[in-house]
Amino acid sequence: MTQEHYAFREIDRAVAMTKSILIPFDIGIWLRLALIALFAGGAAGGMQFSSGSLSFDDIGDGEFLGSVIPQNPDALVSAMLLFAGILLCIGLVYLLLNGIFQFIFIKALGAGNIRIRTYFRESTGPGIRYFAFLFLLSSLFFGICLILAYLLFAPLVATAPVGPEVAGGILTFVILMFILLVPYLIILMLTTDFVVPIMNIDRCGIIAGWRRCLHLFSREKTEAALYTIMKLVLSVCVSIILSLVVVVAGIGAGIPLMGILIAAGGPQNVSLTFMGLLFAAYFAVVTFCGLIASVPFMTFLRTYSLYVVGDFDDIYALLPDLSSSDAGEASKAV
Repeated sequence: MTQEHYAFREIDRAVAMTKSILIPFDIGIWLRLALIALFAGGAAGGMQFSSGSLSFDDIGDGEFLGSVIPQNPDALVSAMLLFAGILLCIGLVYLLLNGIFQFIFIKALGAGNIRIRTYFRESTGPGIRYFAFLFLLSSLFFGICLILAYLLFAPLVATAPVGPEVAGGILTFVILMFILLVPYLIILMLTTDFVVPIMNIDRCGIIAGWRRCLHLFSREKTEAALYTIMKLVLSVCVSIILSLVVVVAGIGAGIPLMGILIAAGGPQNVSLTFMGLLFAAYFAVVTFCGLIASVPFMTFLRTYSLYVVGDFDDIYALLPDLSSSDAGEASKAV
């Protein structure tokens, strides 16, 4: 087909397209892309925060916590189930928005107009199909994980105390989880990178989109394999960079937080309400910094995948070729 493989050739065009979208700097475009990053996948995932050496003993005498946490076992179980239900509902709503924003993103990039409301309504239908597929696939994955956990640990729980058998069971479970996680993540990645653009162009469902995607891959297996490997490598590199950015942002935002606590004489002299507001502000600042930092990387990765999709078949070419003076014109259009 071509002397240069798609996975390597399209990096330069993706970089050029990303520059044309983000430069010159436009605060509106960056904020809209940050919102897309929040729902379509960006720096928000994987953030970890530690409370350090702060313990419940540092916050008063624990009477407030004792009054909040139900002492009756039945009431405690009911409260935990309610909390789990609320988290589940929030997660499902987020996954639904994730599906919708996947289509909003590629429509905005393809039209050279970074808008959200403009494409929200027409992205709802395919976004729901994407959500249903993601939900079923994730349910299957976690269902298999639960079955494996039961098969591995149920016999151990009923037998002797903790020993080498338990450690071996945990190691086996971790290995099996990793073996299952790799194809799960690859399927999700290819669904987002290939099936979503195909659904957008052909106005088809996700199953039909996967059939056409597999047909494209069957014609050029080497290109599909190289892209999968290259995209995984790029994603890992981006994740490492964004993790470092989040750590730096966390340290920077933590300095004034610690200053406020020290000025108050320690966390034991601060009410739980005020403490909650402080940490909510801290999480908001760090998350915002992570999302803003993710904008150029997220834009690059998505334009990169869209260019590669167009290489497999011209009918799926959504983005212009910016190897010439078109870069300046595209920048003005955005």
